[in-house]
Order: sequence, then C-alpha cells, then structure tokens
Amino acid sequence: MPRFVDPAARRREIVEAVKRIVAADGLARVSLREVAAEAGLVVGSVRHYFETAEDLRVHAFESVADDVVRRVEDADDVVAQLCQLLPLDVERAVDLCVFSAFRFAARTDESLLEVADSAHARIAAAVGRSVLAVLPEMAPHELVAEAERLLATAEGLSLHALVHGRWLDAELCVAVVRAQADTLGRVPIA
Repeated sequence: MPRFVDPAARRREIVEAVKRIVAADGLARVSLREVAAEAGLVVGSVRHYFETAEDLRVHAFESVADDVVRRVEDADDVVAQLCQLLPLDVERAVDLCVFSAFRFAARTDESLLEVADSAHARIAAAVGRSVLAVLPEMAPHELVAEAERLLATAEGLSLHALVHGRWLDAELCVAVVRAQADTLGRVPIA
C-alpha cells in the first residue's frame, strides 16, 4: 500500500535539513544532493518538491524569513521585537544564522533579493509601529531613522553574539537592547 506523504510536512523537513547544513557549513553546501542526504531522502524526493537548487534556496529563505518576521511581528513591544533578532536560544540562533547567511547571499544572488527586501520591510514596519506607539508625535522621516537605528543595533549585536557567543551571553544582549530602547526619541536624527 502506498504511503501518504504530507507535502507541507515534507517541505518543512527539507527546509530543516537546509537549515542544519547552512548553520554548520554555510550556503555553499546547499545542493539537492546534500539536502537530500541530510534529510535522509533520495534526490528524486527533493526534486519532487523543488525542481532546482535555486528553487530550494528561495523556499528555504522564505520559510526562515517568515519565521523570523512572525516572531518580531508577534512581540509586544520594541524590546521584545529586537530580542527576536538576537540568538538568545538555540532556535533563534539557528534561524538567525541561516537568515543572515541568506541575506548576505542576496547581495549577489538576485533570486534571493525579493525575499530579503520583503523581510526587512516587514521587520522595519513592525518596529516602526512599536516606536510610534511610544512616540506618536514622531515625524515619518524620524520614525524611519529611529526604527533603522534600533534594527542596526539589534542586527549588529546578533552577528556579534553569533560570532562571540561564549562571552556575549543572552543577559548582556538583552541589556544592550534595553539600553538602546531607553534612548528612543533622544538620539538626534539629522
């Protein structure tokens, strides 16, 4: 009797294999063959869902980006949002490592650019809404600059923590984010 395979579950399984590969070895190792091996599948099974390695990379990036963006959008305030962009636990560390690798790759891989731009726009809009909730009188150009300043802090801190996680722990990361959030509206915007 043929075994039913849930297509959505199989795609998630394949994306998880991509994430493990990227987190361990980077994007260069992502191929249909490598992903199939990591997922315990044959290449034909992966090809059933993704015709090319590019299709696979784009889908994996969309999946990881959606997870990161959703966590930011679901957070209650700007500190909680920025903390979703920090590797404060294993799940976020893996997702942010993979998300960052894809975002860097989007600089030279046009197939990834739309996903990178969309993810950034959604994250910036969510942070902007939280800033506006605290400072409703803020002018639009100031709001954009403030949201970008906070995102740059969180994203830079995230990369720093991914590289130097042995001494830049979760407590210190959160303290830095809180200190930045405490300066809302007090940093002069030119």
